[in-house]
Amino acid sequence: MRYAYFAIVTDAHPRPEEPAVMCRRWVDDGGQVHDEVFTSDLMWSPSTALSSAETGSGEVHQVDVETAARFQKAVRERALQVVSSDEQYSYLAWVDQGSVPDDPTGLLRTWTTAQAFEREERYVAGSGWERSYVREDWQRGRHNGRFVQIDQATAEQIVQRWEQRRAEQG
Repeated sequence: MRYAYFAIVTDAHPRPEEPAVMCRRWVDDGGQVHDEVFTSDLMWSPSTALSSAETGSGEVHQVDVETAARFQKAVRERALQVVSSDEQYSYLAWVDQGSVPDDPTGLLRTWTTAQAFEREERYVAGSGWERSYVREDWQRGRHNGRFVQIDQATAEQIVQRWEQRRAEQG
């Protein structure tokens, strides 16, 4: 599969070597064209960003694979710097119908990145901490309940309880 890479530049990121957005385009065996963008989730995802930029909402520059690789590396490095050593997580128990703060429906940990973005992860028994958008979904009315601030020790107790239940259920 051959990819063509495209940098979308803006006033804030005017250089194709350090673009605002990196896209790639490829054609599958059936002749279907696919456009993707490299996201802050560190993956290529389908997107209309390239076609939108080509029709006038941005300036597009075709770049080589090395430029695209440097962009991906820079995004990955920023993601790894998400939590600095002096920052701590805040823990939230997601309590809804029938649950209580020490045995909640969900367990979240939140933090603010060095770039001032709020991040969140949800604990999934058997998998660990995974990126989530529970609070955003809650704000949009997709979830019920409330969030109760808890300390790290309480969060660790909840994790242990959930993992024990999972082990017992086999």
